[in-house]
Amino acid sequence: MSLNGGAVPMEPSTCGVTDFKDAPIPIGLERFLGLVIRSLSTALEDTVGSHEAGGFISLVGIAISEEVQAEYLRAAGAERLGREAVSNALIDLKRRLGGDFYVIEDTAERIVLGNRRCPFGDLAKECPSLCTITSHVFGHMVAESQGYGRVTLAETIARGAQECRIVIDLDPDAPDHGGQSYFGNGNA
Repeated sequence: MSLNGGAVPMEPSTCGVTDFKDAPIPIGLERFLGLVIRSLSTALEDTVGSHEAGGFISLVGIAISEEVQAEYLRAAGAERLGREAVSNALIDLKRRLGGDFYVIEDTAERIVLGNRRCPFGDLAKECPSLCTITSHVFGHMVAESQGYGRVTLAETIARGAQECRIVIDLDPDAPDHGGQSYFGNGNA
């Protein structure tokens, strides 16, 4: 006991380890960035609410999609991606990010993609609004190459499905099942 009747403060435990390179600490760039994204997303949702947070995340998704679109156009050496190239670009992008996307359907009217592994991992289950980034990137890329795209996140791992199912309608007159519409800048 201390003189004032409280508990005696204990000295923090110290050890002689100063080199942690072989320590089993599960933090790498991917996990660190995940922590940053989760913390930002949670802070945003707690501050302004889920709906408004979705709006801010939409702005981020659009900014990201413009950068990604430019990279694929440079790689293709073109001003816009053709029909087949845009589907391949969407799948390639998510593969590079750790997803496992594949084509379920690819017609002149719509593209339907499946996904067996979320690029955001368990983070998406904690912050399902991150799926809107996929919607914006896909929607922007499709709209810029095809003139229009409506992305419906029909099923997502973040909402508890075994796999994602993303429907991208290319015809604005197609039945809308709650998707987000994207319009190209008129060059399609």
